[in-house]
Amino acid sequence: MAVYVWQQAMDLDFPLAVLDYAVRDDRDPMHWHDHFEIALVLEGRGEFMFGRRPLEAETGDIFFIDNSQPHVALAGRGTPMRLLLVLFRPELIAPAGCRELERGYLAPFRRADGRSPRVRAGTPLAARLGSLLVGLRTAWGRHDPAERHVIDATLRLVLGLVNRDPEAGASPDAVRAAADRREQIRPVLAYVDRHCREGITLEDVSDLVHISPSRVRHVFKDVTGVSFKEYVTQVRIAEAKRLLLATELSVADVARTVSYTNLHQFYKVFARSCGMSPGEYRRHYSASEPEQIAAGS
Repeated sequence: MAVYVWQQAMDLDFPLAVLDYAVRDDRDPMHWHDHFEIALVLEGRGEFMFGRRPLEAETGDIFFIDNSQPHVALAGRGTPMRLLLVLFRPELIAPAGCRELERGYLAPFRRADGRSPRVRAGTPLAARLGSLLVGLRTAWGRHDPAERHVIDATLRLVLGLVNRDPEAGASPDAVRAAADRREQIRPVLAYVDRHCREGITLEDVSDLVHISPSRVRHVFKDVTGVSFKEYVTQVRIAEAKRLLLATELSVADVARTVSYTNLHQFYKVFARSCGMSPGEYRRHYSASEPEQIAAGS
């Protein structure tokens, strides 16, 4: 499954967006983004995939998704799923130079202890968080700058309640360790996205972040859930798909553009990722509207 970089437009002075989103069965692509995401399942059931890790999702569940975690929401077969998404950049809550208190609000997104990013439906915490998130959506929908204080305070209350819950919080040391690992990897993700048409090696990115290739390999897998090599492949296939639909380049030229010198290998990797050949992909999707990336789901 190819991994996309989702770009969400946000006000520079108040970098937050609230969306209602209907999950489109299994057609949404896995993606990551540079904002944090809170996803409340308003209706239906399905699952969230975090890398290769699946977590069931049902009405009332709430997911806290970090700003470098490849993920996607998938509806159950024949069962639509509707989400309320609260997206925000970390500087809204914890700007540069802020107190440790502000940085602590981000703990639900940066767990290093293996705890689930999900708050289960049916718990008192999920009920209260769900009510707050729906209220936040109502305030956002008024499109009134005067509501920003209420929205900001509500978001902080949501995060504070999760931090206070003994099953949902993480220790300060664990939070800092997880944050350090993710901050190490974020430049690597951005580098791969910018240079996916070129040859990319672990040595290249290890120089970028000033840590050893073996350490990059370990931390990258820990943070993203996939190996560095697999992630590079996913990004290249995503770019190949875009070129197939947006240009008239031959399949061979598309393969060369995304750094495949062996056409047979490109066909093999593409088919494994997309379930069809490059030519079939072009014919199938060129006949309809271009595929849209899921907005933060």
